[in-house]
Amino acid sequence: MTKKSKLSKRITWRVILIMAFFNVFIIGAIVFFALVVSEIQSTALAKNIIDGINGKLVTMQRAVEIASKNNVAELEEHLGSPEDVAEAMEHELLLNDRYIGCGVAFEPDFFKSQGRWFEIYARFADSTRVECRQIGSADHDYFHQEWYTKALGLTKGQGHLSNPYLDKDGSQCVVVTYSTPIHDRQGRQVGVYGIDLNLSWLFKMIEDEENSYVKRLIGTNDPLDFDDDDDDTYFFIQILSQDGEKITGSGNLDDKALKTIMNADGIGFKLMPTAGSTFGISSQRIANTGWTLVVAQHVKLVYIWGAILGVIILFFMTTGSIVIFFFMRRSIRRATRPLNTLSESAQEVAKGNFETPLPTFKHQDEIAELRDSFFMMQWSLKQYVEELKASTAAKASIQSEMNIAHNIQMSMLPKTFPAFPNRSDIELYASLTPAKGVGGDLYDFFIRDEKLFFCIGDVSGKGVPASLVMAVTRTLFRNIAAHTSEPKEIVGTMNANISEGNDNNMFVTLFVGVFDLATGLLRYCNAGHDAPYIEDTLLPCDSNLPIGIMSDWSFTEQETTIAPGTTVFLYTDGLTEAENANHELFGEERITSVVTGFSGSPQQLIETVTEVVHQYVGDTEQSDDLTMLAIKYTKE
Repeated sequence: MTKKSKLSKRITWRVILIMAFFNVFIIGAIVFFALVVSEIQSTALAKNIIDGINGKLVTMQRAVEIASKNNVAELEEHLGSPEDVAEAMEHELLLNDRYIGCGVAFEPDFFKSQGRWFEIYARFADSTRVECRQIGSADHDYFHQEWYTKALGLTKGQGHLSNPYLDKDGSQCVVVTYSTPIHDRQGRQVGVYGIDLNLSWLFKMIEDEENSYVKRLIGTNDPLDFDDDDDDTYFFIQILSQDGEKITGSGNLDDKALKTIMNADGIGFKLMPTAGSTFGISSQRIANTGWTLVVAQHVKLVYIWGAILGVIILFFMTTGSIVIFFFMRRSIRRATRPLNTLSESAQEVAKGNFETPLPTFKHQDEIAELRDSFFMMQWSLKQYVEELKASTAAKASIQSEMNIAHNIQMSMLPKTFPAFPNRSDIELYASLTPAKGVGGDLYDFFIRDEKLFFCIGDVSGKGVPASLVMAVTRTLFRNIAAHTSEPKEIVGTMNANISEGNDNNMFVTLFVGVFDLATGLLRYCNAGHDAPYIEDTLLPCDSNLPIGIMSDWSFTEQETTIAPGTTVFLYTDGLTEAENANHELFGEERITSVVTGFSGSPQQLIETVTEVVHQYVGDTEQSDDLTMLAIKYTKE
């Protein structure tokens, strides 16, 4: 016991000396890092405010963007006459009563009967009735207004949020306009569609954020006043236009500070003089608007956080050191006392008595870990057997769940063949063999308006993650293709949805085709997928990226005419990259040798290719999902 007491004393004094040595440096560092902590705190606060406001603006933009796309699609179907346009505008505004109004302005003399200026504007006459007016004229020359000129420079599906302006002829108040181009059936830009938004909610939001900041600091909405003789503003928020003009917010920025802000896409935190004082400036460019959100904090506010934090830390460090000095020795002595009890139990275990009960300890420290090691030696065999049983049961459960997941995934794909038994102009067959229980390959097809919509794709990766993306991709294809017959629009919309929130950076190679069964015209868009075969020739395909990589990628569309009796054969890279025992790939040449001169049905073609692949691979384990789709045009 005497030795243990001396050991505990030595440990106590060594710990105290080490703590005292480092406390000297810590206390000195606190003075220095208080400034850094202050800036970090202010940066985080500014970022929180910026992210909150920016999030609301992005949500507003997303909502109006979706509404605009839907409205434009409706308008483009009603360009036959001014009356059709007005009727469509009235219908769209009734469905979107959150907006002040909306308008569609046409290029000069689009409607010959209406002259050079023709702009239909719809607004609510009362809560239930929409009023449509023609407001285009020489006095209202919209051809030179920002919302019109900017929109004409965009491609289909893109939009522009204008700077605020006073709309004297349409909504008759200060608004911003979200505008997007409209096209006729030949794809030509014929005008611009715009939705007007009231900015009163934005002004109120900025005012509420400023008041909330002050209240969080001092628990009141009164202005911050650190010096009775100082009338400075200590905090303000501004939203600037792309020209540096203040859209809303309080406070003022001098020219030098304004230039610095506008020349940068964003400022995390930077101290700079402005308005006769020094402010910590944080800013961020708001996406798709050209606007800049600015948060300014007076230097007094910035460093008050560090001063308070430094005082608190110094107080607790001093108090803690005193407490540690008096209780360290006693605590260490109590902590080392269980070593004696554990030593006695260890001696019994050393004699072969493996059932000897071991002492239990309240604290989970090194002594408790030593005791647990002895316990593990006693019961390792029993625990091993129990774990083996549990792991066997868990493995069986996982396998059962994988089988269920496989059945669910397969049920999502068309698997009834012949697919269209009542039609004599098309034959179709498909197969999908995942490398694991579930996989990332997909195919789908359906007929709408005498057109065959079909796709085949391959998700990056394998297993459960790929199967989830596969399910989303197939669902998107069905939903989007049900509303449009443009392959590049189908692929582009799917790409935008897959790219959004794609934190795992997964992507999908995809081939989408729309086949006119009456004329034999095949329009298609290939997003990084293997080119299909038309009989024994590869179909020319543009070099588009797979979907899910770049949300704003502009996909291209191609077309070709399919003659009756022609077979289109599509597949995933699980076919070309199938390996034999020597790690040699199946390759395109072997596919060509099978499809060349083949005159059977799509089912016979796929079964023949499958048999050839199995003969080539032999007993080698399948390394990738294998999917094939064959379409034969049988119109007489």
